[in-house]
Amino acid sequence: MFDRKNFWPILIFSLIIITTLIKGAEVLNNNFPITTDQGRDLVDIRHMVVTHTPRLVGPTTSINGVLLGPFWYYFNLIPFIAGGGDPSYIVYWQIIWYQISIVVLWLVLKKRNSTLAGIISLLLLLMPTGFNTARYFWNANSMPFFTAFYFAALIWALFPGVISTEVERSPSTKLFLLGLISGLAMQVEAAFGILLFPFAFLYLMFCLPPWRDWFLKLKKTIPLIIGFGVTLLPQVLFELKHGFIMTKILISEVTGKGDMLGEKISFAERLIQRKEHLLDLIQHSSHLPPNTIVGLFILALIVYILCHSGLDPESRISNSNAKHHTIWSLSFFFILFSAIFYILFPQKLKIWYTLGFSIPLAIFLGCFFQYLLERKLVIFKMVAIGLLIMTVYYSIKSQVDYTREVAFKASDDRSNLKNELAAIDWVYKNADGRGFNLYSYLPSVYDYPYNHLFWWYGNGKYGYEPAETAYLPGQPEYIRSVDRLWTNKRPLDADTPLTFLIIEEDFDMPSRTVAWLGNFAKLCLIKEEVFPWHAKVQMMTTCNK
Repeated sequence: MFDRKNFWPILIFSLIIITTLIKGAEVLNNNFPITTDQGRDLVDIRHMVVTHTPRLVGPTTSINGVLLGPFWYYFNLIPFIAGGGDPSYIVYWQIIWYQISIVVLWLVLKKRNSTLAGIISLLLLLMPTGFNTARYFWNANSMPFFTAFYFAALIWALFPGVISTEVERSPSTKLFLLGLISGLAMQVEAAFGILLFPFAFLYLMFCLPPWRDWFLKLKKTIPLIIGFGVTLLPQVLFELKHGFIMTKILISEVTGKGDMLGEKISFAERLIQRKEHLLDLIQHSSHLPPNTIVGLFILALIVYILCHSGLDPESRISNSNAKHHTIWSLSFFFILFSAIFYILFPQKLKIWYTLGFSIPLAIFLGCFFQYLLERKLVIFKMVAIGLLIMTVYYSIKSQVDYTREVAFKASDDRSNLKNELAAIDWVYKNADGRGFNLYSYLPSVYDYPYNHLFWWYGNGKYGYEPAETAYLPGQPEYIRSVDRLWTNKRPLDADTPLTFLIIEEDFDMPSRTVAWLGNFAKLCLIKEEVFPWHAKVQMMTTCNK
């Protein structure tokens, strides 16, 4: 017999298991990239762990010199320490937290409407963005699950009762938590996280009763402001210590004196670029055919406007369902608020700026599906059920195809960790226990990925570290506390000092590779290995006179 009460819990639990296994399978055997961004994070976290030095700031933003808060680094301390520096632990950590965020959001939503909670959770678990961002760790890739936590806290804090939307019934601790999550999310990716606190504040002030008592509303926002403010303390301390260096750079950029975010574009160009950007986000919010999912969002928007303008003949919502439409409005207003902000933003949007935007889009679409299920006509219910079945089918098929055709095949990505480790294995096997210098050419210049990988993998598997690890010999210190980090170096052989060069192909500026190799013109080549993933390793030593 069909158990309606347990249908959604069983389905969501099953999808959590299935999607976790798929996401894990797609990154098995170190099949994920370690680029300069990931290498930089690993190097910074390594410094914290080895030297026991706390940090006041985190990764850089798109504005060079303006740094995020340190939360991203502290967040990844647990998997880093547990894995001894193994990057895969952080990838799996990120996968787990995405799944947890969906469970938390589901638990909050199901108190209001179990079907709505199930639909939204289904969409989020099967969303392409959820799979794509799980394939490598990066602070921007974590924004979707931090946004899911934000919406769970937002709904929990603003709508504590089954139907009630009164501010005074929201305990201060809930608003404090909402402010805290808003601030921490801004430390993960500022380009999107900057929206979260202002939206929560404005929603409290303008969208919830009591309508005219502004002083009471402002008073109620104090815990929200405190929660958000706490997260800014590390950066404030950093600014005080360094003469407000980031503030000066940020002011210069905002006032138009800087161009680190790129060339400003006209309002007309912005509208066109934002439309294309939004379409891309919508198409990546579901595995349904692109035209289908775009059409569904347009239809959902039309229905929402009709429903909330009183033009829908069935717009008289019963008290038992009012909570669902409150959440629909919440997602609509957030999308509208974000759209206004990004239209005013003068530069082009990068896709990683708005990865978190996928969460309110899925909530909005989920509310539309729930709306169809509430209609009296059976045809609407059948359409909604059919779309959900199609979503499950297309999603699982797409990911299984990706796993079979891409994830389980050899990668030609020069930054793929499995490939990078193969290059390191070649170096150590040919060094045959002897000490050596290691220099790496990456198109990004800094050798952060190999710097960390030789420290973690080379040292762990082969029992020693290179005598020197850098992008060129004798460079100024660009990685702090080198002597405290590299404690297991093996000195060079006095008779035949070895030098290994790892060279990643530079597609954009091949002349830079030639110039870089010029620094080793006095060395003679002993052996070379050219890999099929656009990289090679050279074994060199001093030339015989």
